[in-house]
Amino acid sequence: MKKVFFSVAAILALSLSAFAGTPDSKDSRTSNQVSSTGVFHYVGNSTSPGAFANPANWAEGPAPSNNCGTTGDKPCEITAEDQTELQAMLSGRSNTSVLTIADSRRN
Repeated sequence: MKKVFFSVAAILALSLSAFAGTPDSKDSRTSNQVSSTGVFHYVGNSTSPGAFANPANWAEGPAPSNNCGTTGDKPCEITAEDQTELQAMLSGRSNTSVLTIADSRRN
């Protein structure tokens, strides 16, 4: 009788441990695979050489107005995962080069 009880208990314990944590581990894998991206908008007014590549001239969040489009002499928005990626994207670029990677432009 003791063997049957321990066998049932062992099977029950194995069954429960096989399913324990499955939803949490699945959710954590999913959240690690999804990359979050942010939008940064150009807050500077300067068009002097190197101004567009200066991270200090960019702020996180969408542009405060609907003045972004496909034309203009200044960048409007760039999509990057975070400030570090934005800095890497802008590093060493000319104003013309930043305009080519910008998601939109403004006047």
